[in-house]
This record gives sequence, C-alpha cells and structure tokens, in this order.
Amino acid sequence: MRFRTVLAGMSCALTLMGAAVVPVQAATSNAQLQPAISQKVTRPIKLQGAENMRDLGGYKTKSGQRVKLGRLLRSDSLEKLTTYDTFRLTDQYHLTEIVDLRTTDQIAKKPDPVLDGVKYMQASVLGSKSNYDNDDEGMYVDMATKGAARRSYRNLLVQMAENKKGALLFHCSHGMDRTGTAAAILYSILGVSKKDIQRDYLLSNTQLNVTWAKPELLNLFYKKVNKQYGSMDKYVKKGLKIKPSQLKAIRTNYLTKAHK
Repeated sequence: MRFRTVLAGMSCALTLMGAAVVPVQAATSNAQLQPAISQKVTRPIKLQGAENMRDLGGYKTKSGQRVKLGRLLRSDSLEKLTTYDTFRLTDQYHLTEIVDLRTTDQIAKKPDPVLDGVKYMQASVLGSKSNYDNDDEGMYVDMATKGAARRSYRNLLVQMAENKKGALLFHCSHGMDRTGTAAAILYSILGVSKKDIQRDYLLSNTQLNVTWAKPELLNLFYKKVNKQYGSMDKYVKKGLKIKPSQLKAIRTNYLTKAHK
C-alpha cells in the first residue's frame, strides 16, 4: 500500500509538471483491466484535487431498476480538494455526508477538508493497520474476515440507510481496495450484477492509469465471505447485522425505475 502511494504521488507530480507519465505496470497494454469510461454508468467526476472520484449511479439491477445518479459517490483521498471542487460537490451533488474508510494515522497525515453542512464519519476498514506492502491478498482476506472491516462496512451501510437526500461520499486513500469492496457490498444489496460490480471495481485502474485492481483480488474477497457466511446476502445480514428495514431503506434511497 505504501509503495502504491509513492508511485501515485510521482505520477501526479509529473502530470502537473507537464511531463509524460509512463503507466505503472504497463497498464495500457491490458485493456481488460481498464474498462472504457461510460457517461451512462459510474460517471467519473473530474476534479482538480481528486483523481478517482465517480458517481455510482446508472447500473441496471436484477429487479429491473437502476441505481440513482447523484446519490452515491466513491473517491480517493480528498485532502487536495480545491475551493472549486468543494463547491461542485456541495452545489451540484448536494453532498451531505462523507464516510472516511482510512486509518486514524492516514487521516492525521492527510485530513479531509471540513465542509460546511457536510457530516463526516471515520470508519476504518483495516482498523489501525495500514501497511500491506506487497501483500494485497492479505489485505483482501482481512477486509473479508476481520471485525474492524465488518464494523466499518456496517457503519457505512447504516449511514446509507439513513441518508434520505443529497449525496453520500465514501473514500479511502486510492479509492480502490477499501472503497472497492465497500462498493461491491453495496451493489450486491442493490442487485447489481457481479459483471457490473467488477467493471466498476476495475474503473479505478482506468481513472488512475494503473493495473493495481485485479479481478482475482475481488474474487478472493467474495471467496472468503462465502466460506465464512455462505453468501454475500448472509454476510450482510449476519456478519454486518444489517436489519431488513435497513436493507429496504437502502434500496428505497438509491434505486429508481429504469427508463428504456
């Protein structure tokens, strides 16, 4: 994780200086790991101070509905947001809440900006551990099995159930692993197909021009959840202790009739 941060920082710096940036791990050579951007689903939100923010809306669900646009946002870290960026989030998206999935140490080093009228909540997926250098698999296993992760996902979903209007934004450092698994859980509740969940997960590669997000990592998360609970549905109900009334509220809040 730390190595990723260094590489991402170098990429940003070179981009700002106008230099050509060589894609990490030859990302552009593998189109399957970098899905094409669509303006119909999971639209990227182009900001000056965040590289990996997007709207989670647009996907069609198994029930024939669609995920609402403008209500759920996912992102990388927010400490570099400009005044213009925060204006867009609060004025265009009517941002009402931010859920920060990073560790306390990461937050202390790069705190989110304080936005008037926007509720902030910390819900660390990894507890106090933030160093998973060269151990992505270990991180995904922990995100599927550790109590800190379950508490984090539960807190996020409870906030989603209570959020009746405006946008809720959740994020980690790169907006990829912790944010990606949280989005996968949410999309599963909403009835989005696994194919589309994977596409959204891999879009972080496209937006950051890397190949760090891998299908096998997300599948490892699913595998560990299924091994312990039997299914994602049982994981949400028994592992995260989300009540039927809260699941209903989440679907009511973020699903709408699909237009042909």
